[in-house]
Amino acid sequence: MDGIPAQTQTQATPFIRLYQDSDQDAMVHIFRETAAPDLRDAADPVLHYASYIWCRPYLMLQPDACLVLDDGTGHAVGYLLGVPHTPSFVERYERTYIPFLQTLGLDKPEPGHPTDLPNALRQIMFTPRGMLHDEHPELLRQWPAHLHIDILPPFQKHGYGRQLMEQFCERASASGARGVHLLMAASNEQAGKFYDRLGFLRFPAVLDDGASGEKGRDPDTIWLVKNL
Repeated sequence: MDGIPAQTQTQATPFIRLYQDSDQDAMVHIFRETAAPDLRDAADPVLHYASYIWCRPYLMLQPDACLVLDDGTGHAVGYLLGVPHTPSFVERYERTYIPFLQTLGLDKPEPGHPTDLPNALRQIMFTPRGMLHDEHPELLRQWPAHLHIDILPPFQKHGYGRQLMEQFCERASASGARGVHLLMAASNEQAGKFYDRLGFLRFPAVLDDGASGEKGRDPDTIWLVKNL
C-alpha cells in the first residue's frame, strides 16, 4: 500500500469585512504601528492619547462604517475608519464620546498648562468641532464624509487599500454623501500618489493666506477631496 500523501497547506487569503467588537485591540495596534513618525517617536502617553482621537471614537460611534482588512484567519491587519456625514459624527462625539472619555479619567487640559504634545492631543480630543472646519464650510457641504486608512506594512502594496477605499466610497454614497475628504500629512509623498490614483484632488481653496502658493495646503497638511 502506498504511503499517505503529505497534506498540502493552503495560504489564507486576506479579505475585507465589517468591524466587530473583538477587533478593537487589533485596530489600536494597527493605529500605533502606522502612526505618523512624530507620534511613534514620542514617549507615552502620546500614542495612547492619539488613539482616542483618530481610532477609538470611530469604533464606538460609527462601527457600521468601519471596514477591516482580515488576514484570512480572523485577525485584523488593516482598516478604514470613516463616517458618511461628519456633522452627525461630531454631534454624537460631543453627546456620547466626551462623557465616555471623562469616565476614563481623561479631560481637557486647564488653561495655562504647558503646550506640549500630550496636552495638545488632549486639547484636540475634547475639541471635536475642529472636524467641521468652520472656516471653510464648503468642505462639508460638498464632501461631508471623511476617513482614515491604515494597513500594516506586510499587507501594503497588494491592492487592499484600493479595495477598502472603493467599498467605503460605495457605502458612503449609498448613505447620501456627495463626496469624501481627508487630511494627509504634507510630507507623506507615497500616500499622495496613492490618493491621486484613486481620483482624489486637492481642496480648491487657499488655506494658508497664500504662504505656500498652493491650494488645499496648510503648513503641515494637504486637504484632499473626492466626489462620489
